[in-house]
Formats: sequence, structure tokens, C-alpha cells
Amino acid sequence: MDKWLKWFAIASTIITFMVMIGGSLVTKTDSGLGCGNDWPLCNGRWVPEYTLESMIEYMHRFVTGMTGIIVGIFSILAWRRYPRNREVRGLVMFSMFFLILESFLGASAVIWPQSSAVMALHFGFSLLAFSGVLLLSIFVLQRNKVEKLVRGTVSKGFRWAIWIVTIYAYGVVYLGAYVRHTGSNLGCSDWPLCQGKLIPELSGQTGIHFMHRVAAIVLAILLAAVLVYVLRHFKETRRDLYGAGILSFVLVVIQVLSGGWVVLSRLTLYSTIFHSAVITCLFGTMCYMCLQSLKAPEKGTKRQQQ
Repeated sequence: MDKWLKWFAIASTIITFMVMIGGSLVTKTDSGLGCGNDWPLCNGRWVPEYTLESMIEYMHRFVTGMTGIIVGIFSILAWRRYPRNREVRGLVMFSMFFLILESFLGASAVIWPQSSAVMALHFGFSLLAFSGVLLLSIFVLQRNKVEKLVRGTVSKGFRWAIWIVTIYAYGVVYLGAYVRHTGSNLGCSDWPLCQGKLIPELSGQTGIHFMHRVAAIVLAILLAAVLVYVLRHFKETRRDLYGAGILSFVLVVIQVLSGGWVVLSRLTLYSTIFHSAVITCLFGTMCYMCLQSLKAPEKGTKRQQQ
């Protein structure tokens, strides 16, 4: 079973990531109504019309459906393999809940008109579903390496700090999705300045875009502080947090720069998709740090039972 479980872990992570990218592609190409207001049919048909918008929307629906099946099988296998492990049970329920919720929101967005604020939640819930699948996959793939990675506990202060920063990061993600759904991507038409100013007039689309920029810079500063802490305290005792802390900072720097690329390239498809892909990886890494911050070295007998 372990071999199949690991394969399903990898497949589940990849296909859930594809759903994230597919959702960004649907938004970028305005294909959300490529199948009209029909769901699960596409303009009243099982086979969509050969238009770009309908094909993009229909393929996104198809991949989302396949994701549900693959993640469902992976969840069952993981639960059966580790029936008494609370982490596995929690991650299975977490990922499946947000995967179902994300699918429901996607369907309801097609059938009923939604505000930009509600549409922005769609990406956020998809991100939570991906993070749950990612964490469950990492648990399966790293299970035999726990003793090497987790050799000490973390302070209560650091635990609180990383959870707060991650919750804040989710807010930054929501703001980014809100920027897209309100059409504010070019509210600041230049970069790193905004409308040629350090602080522009904070109204309309410019205000929305600028708020997201400021929030992203604050996130980068917070993750820089996390990086300094993990470099000083976790190199020997917590290789999991040490590596994740470095990766988080690298990703947030790339994320800020990719945001500039989005603006300077005037919203090219590659730049916007890359921007979404990086934030997906960044948030998943931060969620991993949150979960690992709760862990302490395991006793041999306890580990064998789980």
C-alpha cells in the first residue's frame, strides 16, 4: 500500500496545483461564462462548442472533477494506512471540505451572478484545498524522515508568530484575488512607483491595487524576520523549519518581483499565471511551517504505532 500511497500523494498534489493554475487561466481569459450559465453542462451540451472560452472553462471543470476523484482515493488510502493518526484525519477532512466548497462556489458563480468580493473567495478556498492536499502528501512522503527533521521543539512565541504571519498572508492573497476580479490589475500602471508617485491618490482601482502592493511588501518584511530567526535557531534542531523558512523568503521575493512583471508586461498570460503559481507555492510552504511548528520529537514506540 505504501508505494501506491506515495504515487497518489504526488498525483494529488500535482493535479490540485493544476486546478489552481486553471482557475487563474479562467479568470485571466474571462472564460468564467464560457459555458454560459449552465452547470454541469456547457451551453446545454455535454461536449462544448469549439470556442476558446468554452474549452478553457470546460477543461477546468473536467480537471476539477478528476481532482476530486484522485484526492478522494488518496484520502481513503491515507486514512486506512494511518487510521489512528490525528494529523492524517484532520488533513483529510480539511482538504476534502475546502475542495468541495471550492467546487460549489465555482458552480454557483456560473449559475448565479457573484460580486467581486465573493469571487475573490473562490481562489482563497482553492488555495486552502491545495494546502491541505500538499500537507497530507508531505506527511506521507516524509514519514520516514521525521526523526532527522524534528529534533527539537519551537518556542511558543515563534509558533504564534508563524501562524499570525500565515493568516496575514491569506489576507494578502485575498486582496490579490480582489484586485483581479475588480479589474484593478493596472490601477497602478507603473512599478515600483504607482502612477509616478510613491503614495498615489488612494481611491478607486488605484487604491485597491496600491493596498495590495503595500500588503505584499509588509509580508516580505515579516518573512525576512522569520528567515533571520530560523537561520539563528533551527539549523541543527529543526531542518524542516530551517528549509521552509529559507524557501518562504525566496518565494516572497519572487512573488513581489513577479507582481512588477505583471504590471510592466501589461497583464500578459505568462506573467499572471506565474504570479498565481508562486503565491500558491508560497502559501503552501507557510502552511507547512505552521503545521510543523506544532510538532515535537516523536518517541519510537509512538511512531511505530502510527
